[in-house]
Amino acid sequence: MRLGHIETVEVRTIWQNEASHFTPWLAKAENLIALGKVLHLGELRLEATEVSVGDFSADIVAVDENDTPVLIENQLELTDHRHLGQVITYLSGINNDEANIIWISTRFREEHRAAIEWLNRNTIDGFDFFGIEIEVLRIGESDPAPRFNVVAMPNDWAKQARQTARRISSEATGSTGLLYQEFWISLQAAYEKLGNIRRFPKTWPRQWLPFSIGRGGFKIVVTIARATNEIRVELYMHQKNMPPNQAYNALYAQRDSVERDFGTTLDWQPLPDRCAARIAVSLPNSSITDKDNWPRQQEWILTEITKFRKVFTERVKQIDLDENIEIPENESDINLTSESN
Repeated sequence: MRLGHIETVEVRTIWQNEASHFTPWLAKAENLIALGKVLHLGELRLEATEVSVGDFSADIVAVDENDTPVLIENQLELTDHRHLGQVITYLSGINNDEANIIWISTRFREEHRAAIEWLNRNTIDGFDFFGIEIEVLRIGESDPAPRFNVVAMPNDWAKQARQTARRISSEATGSTGLLYQEFWISLQAAYEKLGNIRRFPKTWPRQWLPFSIGRGGFKIVVTIARATNEIRVELYMHQKNMPPNQAYNALYAQRDSVERDFGTTLDWQPLPDRCAARIAVSLPNSSITDKDNWPRQQEWILTEITKFRKVFTERVKQIDLDENIEIPENESDINLTSESN
């Protein structure tokens, strides 16, 4: 068998100019998806290019599968202090509690790689930094192929440990909040054991956990409803500034086919007073205080999340809305899935 030899292609022969060649190339859907896969952020979706942040402009702004902002800074040369400064500046210009900040270069200086690792260790929870080296390879006369090499990224295990330690020491977090967080961390382990490549949401000490379904204003939400002693998985629609229940009604018109595909009767709840709606299934008699039941509960949750994605993802994308749904800042409005419901 004859084998070829991998050759490195000079990046500037592929993209002569960073702003007019590389950034537009990376902003294409298939290339953002490839980058998101490498970083385990799921599918990245473009929001805009050349977005002003303070005195600088971010080359690309996207969102990941959890609608968390993703800011990308490109540098088709050896990293320098100016671009490091821009990366740090983006922190002050992001109007969000969470963000992924990605710095792409042809080669990272060791001190800049170390700086990214320092930022991941020391910035507030919710902000993650990535250092990526871009290279182009070719075998023989094949087409050149780009490759993203991760040189710095968050240590999720260490971050999770710090988050837990901080919250344990915080008087504001009671034993109930810590129990929620422990349950979500355990659910994350079960989720990752199944080989899921979509990134798991942040595990805060709260009773609900939102998963992306690929369109702003829609979430798959898991809720621990202690008042009714049940666990709920639902498609949650936040419809602020929209005609009442427009998205809900579009799905309700498909109720027969939706429930046939789902395999069970669903709980359809229009919530017009809250500018929202939900379509849910529940697991009764499910207190999380008994940890022996966690494997059974978590298996049910993951099965239902998979079914919601299978049944609703395309249906949600195809809904024709009169206006763009206003996405709640920091997802705070999702707490409408409270224990009182």
